[in-house]
Amino acid sequence: MNKVISGYEINKSEAESLFKVKDEEAPFLMGCASVIRNHFHGNRVNLCAILNAKSGNCVNDCAFCAQSGHNRASVNIYPLVSAEEIIAAATQARKINASCFGIVTSGETVSSSSEQDTLIRAVELIKSRFPEMDVGVSIGKISRQFLKQLIDAGLDTVHHNLETSARHYANICTTRSFNEKLDFINLLKEEAVKICSGGILGLGETPDDRIDMAFTLRSFKVNRVPLNFLNPIPGTKLENMKPGTPLDFLKSIAFFRFALPATHIQICGGREVNFRTLQSAIFLAGANGMMVGNYLTTAGQDPKLDLQIVEDLNLNIACH
Repeated sequence: MNKVISGYEINKSEAESLFKVKDEEAPFLMGCASVIRNHFHGNRVNLCAILNAKSGNCVNDCAFCAQSGHNRASVNIYPLVSAEEIIAAATQARKINASCFGIVTSGETVSSSSEQDTLIRAVELIKSRFPEMDVGVSIGKISRQFLKQLIDAGLDTVHHNLETSARHYANICTTRSFNEKLDFINLLKEEAVKICSGGILGLGETPDDRIDMAFTLRSFKVNRVPLNFLNPIPGTKLENMKPGTPLDFLKSIAFFRFALPATHIQICGGREVNFRTLQSAIFLAGANGMMVGNYLTTAGQDPKLDLQIVEDLNLNIACH
């Protein structure tokens, strides 16, 4: 803990040792991660919200995703919503104290000019109404030209998850390669846009896979790391996967804080299902943000409960 606070980057063997901490020692590990969080981020918690702006019929075969056209999951399918509907969702996000708002679309990319125009207009509208809000998109691959247009419109952040490690990725998705993801993140680095990239825990990965994903994210110096936790959806390839225990996931959050001490770590999808009565412990384990409201294809809990968690821990919400 003291070495990390002083600027030290943990190595592979040290990372492996963190995963060997026994359950009865987890509170001590979490406490150390919480001290690191407080050193780099203080007692401020960042809330983010998203809108599933275009749903279903994705060409990729991600094993966990209800929106994949390769899976049998029941999911709403609809085209890109209007710019006005997007700004209405952003307005609701601000009402629940979200400081960042993400526009999410299913599919490999947004290629039609009309859809691109809608997204550009939506970003412009949100930034004009809420200049303090961090506006992001999660829309698959983005050409350099379109990315520049979005940045000119006021875009702050691009979200693009690694999902898991390079080693395990082929077990999760076969329609695109892990290297394609790395190439896209390199493009984002070149354009100097903020990067939100993380993954999903509970996909059948090993501790080594979690370590490798964290170290890859560290090498890119990403700005935010969203950690999701598998919520098995009927009709997907992972519908029968047993994700993990609350303590297992809390120890993993603590590891990510040790590995990425100055990075914003947001706890996102699957939080309610996997942490259950220990949801508030995500902050005691080193996280400094969470997603509020609904997720892509599953419902979140009442945002009032999330705000109560923050208040009960005597933490402050970062409004911008």
